[in-house]
Amino acid sequence: MKKWLYRILMLICVGVFAFSAYQLYLIYSSSKQVEDETAALQEYVIEEDYLQPDWASLQAENPDIIAWVYVPECNISFPVVQGDDNSYYLTHTTKNEYNERGAIFLDYQANPSFTDNNSIIYGHSVEGGGMFTDLKNYSDQTFFSEHPVFYLLTPNANYECQIMTYAKSNDGSVYYTTSFGGYRDDVINQMKTNALYYNDVDTTDKSLVTLSTCDLDYGFNSNRRLILTGVLNQITDPIKIID
Repeated sequence: MKKWLYRILMLICVGVFAFSAYQLYLIYSSSKQVEDETAALQEYVIEEDYLQPDWASLQAENPDIIAWVYVPECNISFPVVQGDDNSYYLTHTTKNEYNERGAIFLDYQANPSFTDNNSIIYGHSVEGGGMFTDLKNYSDQTFFSEHPVFYLLTPNANYECQIMTYAKSNDGSVYYTTSFGGYRDDVINQMKTNALYYNDVDTTDKSLVTLSTCDLDYGFNSNRRLILTGVLNQITDPIKIID
């Protein structure tokens, strides 16, 4: 009887080990696919440590590529795509391969020129890091203070995004307001009031861009989000990679 119990326990342990190993393999292979695709696309973007996208080459790879987002010291330097809905790129890469890490994508209803009052860019947070996972770095007040900008590059213009707010909220909060109407000041003040941290930056007649990802502290299926909002300021100087 003891021998049978021992054998059953051994089979259970072997099964658990095999399942865990398989899950780790899936995580690794998904991450490697995205890393390889991004590295291939970066050949059209990075020149001597500066971001200088070749938009014709990028859009030849995928016409849905409408921008490039770079957040210093957060391992975030990715193409931004825009699909016909907000579902496809949750589970597909920029090269249209199935992958649960998906892609970084602009809300399908947004103006691809980023002229809306507030443009929402989505990306997953994932086990092992990658995609928008490191937006969590802004939860540290020192990091927030020392990293006041991120960058958005488009075929028409490049932008330094002065960070206005970092928030931990839900997916129906004020940070997802895309059209302010006659309540612009009220919306922006509410964003600051509800933020974990905020900077007093000039928002006069300027568009905002918001980076949104899951808050893994609440699990993959919650509606809790990490949200970084910046103010678009057009720049002409080249953007140097610093991480």
